Amino acid sequence: MKKEICIEDIKIKKDDHTTIFYRDQGFQIIGNSTIGCGIDHVKSIVHHSLKNREAPLPYNEGEVSREEINNEKKEYLKAIFEYKGIEEPAAAILIPAESTQFGVVTTSNVTALVNSHNGQRLFMSILVLVDSDLNKKTLLKLFKATIDAKNAALWDMGVINHFSFDPLDLEDNESILIASKGSIDEVTSNESYILIKNVQTAVRKAIKESLSNCGFPKDVLAYMNDVGIGVDDLVDAGMEMVVGVEKTQEIRDKLKKQIYHSLDDLNVVSFIIAGIRLEEDYEKHRVHGVDVDDDPAYLYSDEVFGMSVANQIAGTKAIFNFKRYDEAKPGIISKLGPVLDDVFAGLIAGCMSKVFEV
Repeated sequence: MKKEICIEDIKIKKDDHTTIFYRDQGFQIIGNSTIGCGIDHVKSIVHHSLKNREAPLPYNEGEVSREEINNEKKEYLKAIFEYKGIEEPAAAILIPAESTQFGVVTTSNVTALVNSHNGQRLFMSILVLVDSDLNKKTLLKLFKATIDAKNAALWDMGVINHFSFDPLDLEDNESILIASKGSIDEVTSNESYILIKNVQTAVRKAIKESLSNCGFPKDVLAYMNDVGIGVDDLVDAGMEMVVGVEKTQEIRDKLKKQIYHSLDDLNVVSFIIAGIRLEEDYEKHRVHGVDVDDDPAYLYSDEVFGMSVANQIAGTKAIFNFKRYDEAKPGIISKLGPVLDDVFAGLIAGCMSKVFEV
C-alpha cells in the first residue's frame, strides 16, 4: 500500500487489526476521529478494527451514557497505543470490521483511504492524506469537500434512501480525517481550488471502490429486503390464496422458483425499483400537493403498476388473478404502502398464474 500513498516519506505499519501511518515530522489534521478531533498536530494516525475484541461494547444502547461509551473507547485505544508502541500524540479511528482493508485512490497530491463495513448500519471511515502544507482555512474547505464527495458517492452507488441509509443515523465512531504534512500561513486561491477538486475526485472514487466490496450497488433482492420483503414472505402470501387444490410443498417450491425466475426479468425489476422509489417519495411527501397516506380511491396508477407486473410475467390471465391478491392483500402484502402492495400483488399473481399454467 505504501507505493499508493501520495506522501513519499510516510511510514506504514500494518497487521491483521491495526494500520498505523506516521512521519518523523507528523501530520496536521482536522477531523472527528475517535481520538484526535478538531484541528491538531499528531505524530501518528491509527486505524484499529474491533474484531479481535470479544466485547468492544458489552452493553446495549441506553444502558450507559454516551460519555461513558466514548471514554471506554478511548481507554481501549490508549491500551492499543501502549501495546503497539505508538508514539503520541496520535489520532485514532475504531473500525467495527474484521480488518482495516481500504479502498485507496490517489489523484495528484491527494490520497483517499476508505474503509466501509455494512453491518446493522453502514460504517465508513475516510482518511485523506495531502502532500502539502496547509492552513486551517484550507483544511476546513477540504473537510467540507470530503463530506460533499461522500454524499455524491453514496448517491452514485444507490446507498442513500430512507429504507437502507439515513445520513443522520450513523455509527457513533464513523470518522472523517484530513491530514496534511504540516502548517503554512497562506494557500493561494488557485492551489485551494485544485486541492478541493483532487480531494473530491479521490474520495468519491475510493468510497465507490470500498462500497463495492460491501455489496453495492445492490441487486433487486437487496432492495426488496430494505423494504422488509423476502422471497419466503411472497411465497407465504401466494399460498394463502391457493384454492381448489391441496397446498403442497411442491406448489411452494414451484412458486419460489418462479419468483426468482421473474426477478431476472429486467421489466419486472424496473417496476419494483420504480415502485420502491415512488413509495419513498410519497412517504416523505416530496411532491408538493400530493398526499396518498390514506391510499385514496382516485389513486389508480399503483394498480397499473401491479397489473403491468402481472401481465409481464403471465399475460392477461394474470391481470385477473392480480385483482384477487390486490383485494385480499394476503400476508406481507397487507403490510406494504399504497404502491408496493400492488406491485408485489402483481408479482405474486403473475408467478401463481405461471405455476398453474396449463
